[in-house]
Amino acid sequence: MKSKSERLFRGATLLISAICLTGPLVAVDGKPVNERETRVVSGFLLNNNVWGRENSPDGWQLIDVVKPGENLSWSVRYNWPAGTNRHAVKGYPSVVTGWQWGLWSADGRLPIRVSELGSVVSGASARLETPGVQNLTYDLWFHAESPVRSEDKPSDELMIWVGRFGGAGPLGVLRGRARIDGTWWHLYIGDVGWKVFSFVREENAVSWRVNIKAFIEHLVSQGLMQETKQLSSIQFGTEVFSSPGAARLDIADYSVTIEKQRGTASSGEKDPE
Repeated sequence: MKSKSERLFRGATLLISAICLTGPLVAVDGKPVNERETRVVSGFLLNNNVWGRENSPDGWQLIDVVKPGENLSWSVRYNWPAGTNRHAVKGYPSVVTGWQWGLWSADGRLPIRVSELGSVVSGASARLETPGVQNLTYDLWFHAESPVRSEDKPSDELMIWVGRFGGAGPLGVLRGRARIDGTWWHLYIGDVGWKVFSFVREENAVSWRVNIKAFIEHLVSQGLMQETKQLSSIQFGTEVFSSPGAARLDIADYSVTIEKQRGTASSGEKDPE
């Protein structure tokens, strides 16, 4: 993956909310997704993204598939010392729907023009052992042109932080506070060659069902995003700045539902290459 500008973390340590399932999840097989590898699982891409590894060369992370299917369960095992730059993200192990810097997921549901989105909903639950400086976040990508080619640079990035730990914080400047999908969020806006919008939940979630379209609509209503943009990717994972040792994240029953508005013809398309 092409490098994104590093996130920041705030000096004050936050109170860590307990995030728990009933117990650790067990891998369905003994074949983890190794670093810099991507595996197709049930139409998703499981992407072992270590784009900040140069800042912590002794660190590592592995992804395990626990339960394939539309409700995907997966785990991440990792150990990321703070390294040479404690403010830099070391990895973003994640599950991808749509575009991923040169790859596409197999389900073919994205891209879709923002004006033609009917419903975009995602949910999961999490169990985090030994939290470090990190988040639990969606990372959505948008492109301005059609068709979207695998190598094209995005125009906008939207992050939805459902949890943050150890003082982790987003890139950019605080724009304000908004109540979206029944919950209060802080909106930060930055620029790394494309606009980065980060919604940070005021209280960490144990499990969640997020109306992603509501966040996009908020940006459109504030004049921050154009409806002609194409939603090209929905990703979810954890950005890890550092861990206090070996750690583990279990994600259970992750799902993404995407529907177009009725009566709209196909608009967004990817380049068949």
